[in-house]
Amino acid sequence: MTPDDDGMVLVPAGPFLRGSDEFDLEGPSATVDVAAFWIDRYPVTGTQYLAFVEATGHRPPPDWEAGHPVPGREDHPVERVSWHDARAYAAWAGKRLPTEAEWEKAARGTDGRRFPWGNTFDERHCIVWDHAMVLDVTTMPVTSHPSGASPYGVEQLGGNVEEWVEDELLPYPGSTHVSASAAGGLRVVRGGSWFYTQEHTRCAYRRGLLPDFTGWSQAGGPGFRCARDAS
Repeated sequence: MTPDDDGMVLVPAGPFLRGSDEFDLEGPSATVDVAAFWIDRYPVTGTQYLAFVEATGHRPPPDWEAGHPVPGREDHPVERVSWHDARAYAAWAGKRLPTEAEWEKAARGTDGRRFPWGNTFDERHCIVWDHAMVLDVTTMPVTSHPSGASPYGVEQLGGNVEEWVEDELLPYPGSTHVSASAAGGLRVVRGGSWFYTQEHTRCAYRRGLLPDFTGWSQAGGPGFRCARDAS
């Protein structure tokens, strides 16, 4: 099975604009070269994660009922998984977590856009806090916002669930940022979620969580998608 048969999208090799100069943790913005890679078109769903749990005996997410996704949410992104859980799934699937640079390139392409779909926020393209509260929902199916796809056709990179990537949260080279949270030990999550505002859906937005963090009872928790080398 080739990656494109497995629900993955090829992101070609080449440079892209990483980061922003809006906040020191996101900067300085710089051109970064990334090798070609495959990335899942959608976040890993409850159904996909259930197959992993059943095959390996791995612990299910804490909000599942009797070891199964909440009924009606099987096609939603799995959430409340730790970074360790996400890595274990990726290894089982013959994949890996994307690097932070890969995730950002998949989200913004080569034109330095602010959001995966362009430079202007539009809640029709994703699910974030204010929209979720109006609709009285939390997560939504991974196919629910195709208009929010990135330049490469990767979907759900803004909103729905935050996504673990491989990297530690550290300042970028040349950054002036100094904080305990960016001193090592935390792993990066990207993309925002239904629980956060539009600011978190910016392609350059980054924050860190403890790698064993699975979320809060009312705020959900991280999900993820997988990547694979192109060569």
